[in-house]
Amino acid sequence: MARTVSRPHRPSTPALERLTGDERGQLLGELLIVHPELVDETERLALAKLAIIDVDEVAESLEWAFREAEVDQLAHRAGRVRGRGYVQENEAAYEILEELLQPELDDLSRRAALGLHDAARQMALGLLRGLANCRAGVKNGTVLAYAGPDVTDDLAWSVRDALSKAGLNLPDDLLEDLSPDSGSS
Repeated sequence: MARTVSRPHRPSTPALERLTGDERGQLLGELLIVHPELVDETERLALAKLAIIDVDEVAESLEWAFREAEVDQLAHRAGRVRGRGYVQENEAAYEILEELLQPELDDLSRRAALGLHDAARQMALGLLRGLANCRAGVKNGTVLAYAGPDVTDDLAWSVRDALSKAGLNLPDDLLEDLSPDSGSS
């Protein structure tokens, strides 16, 4: 017979549960000032959290962001643009996708700078897989379609550049596994 494990009852924290992310961050900072003995444990927990990357989740998130990018933004960015002259639709679409990728590249670099090299590599693999998944099934009239068929390959170089700047690379066997919808390693 299976034994049930009782967990200690966590007290209700209605105020904490209603804090925004920024407010929680500020509160954590204040708590660590008041209780410096918690800094080492908090740092350990933060590194452990940042070290965990789900390649499939990264790929799916990027693919979704690219496929669902707001096509309405093209109207504001393409055509005659003050200070830039005439901007082609494909150029504006490329810029939108590039801007969607940039926070992910920053996250990859942040993890690498913390010495979390495996996490940075997994992040890169997820991004490359997400880009590879975007090659097929592109619907007309989407930002992805306006950007052109080579956009994912071009943006893959941005991922590789971010890794290279961090002094990292992906093993060749992982690069071979970038066919769309391939399973995670």
